[in-house]
Amino acid sequence: MRPTNREDVIYEAVRMGWIEVRKDGSVWRVAQRRKSRWDGSVTTSLVTPRRIDAAVGAGYRTVKLMVDGVQTSALAHRLVWRAKFGPIPAGLTINHKNGNKADNAPENLELATYSEQALHAIRVLKAGRTDQSGEKNAMAKLNQAAVREIRRRRSAGERLLVLAREFGVSDRTISKIARGDRWALIS
Repeated sequence: MRPTNREDVIYEAVRMGWIEVRKDGSVWRVAQRRKSRWDGSVTTSLVTPRRIDAAVGAGYRTVKLMVDGVQTSALAHRLVWRAKFGPIPAGLTINHKNGNKADNAPENLELATYSEQALHAIRVLKAGRTDQSGEKNAMAKLNQAAVREIRRRRSAGERLLVLAREFGVSDRTISKIARGDRWALIS
């Protein structure tokens, strides 16, 4: 079987014994594969073990490896899962239970859907934005004072289009604010 993606290429090195996944979830190079440029023969030799999973910008650890002259990389937590538990089913990802993306210990990893990961971040890790109402929403164009002004002026009979142009929103938005369908918590 020929590997079909970068992760498979590196996992093949794990299967062949060139890379070792340790009990703590760290990834180490333990052997080196060399291909002769003269006759194409391949030799493998043991090397002094060296940790090869490194932290990247988002906090995840990655593994980089040269295979047949091409640098290949994969996320370390995915390799740890595959080495310890087997393939990752389609549609699932690997979630870090404690929220520490660099902690790839097998007991800290679990299969999850993207939705489950988002809920885990909100409920367990208390991360993410749970309240998106009103001014807390990054997309909000209005604030509480503007909403009160819109409601006051609309109840006085001012036209939707005039208010919409002035506040930079659609006439439908003004109508929904005036009826209380939007910004319902503001009186």
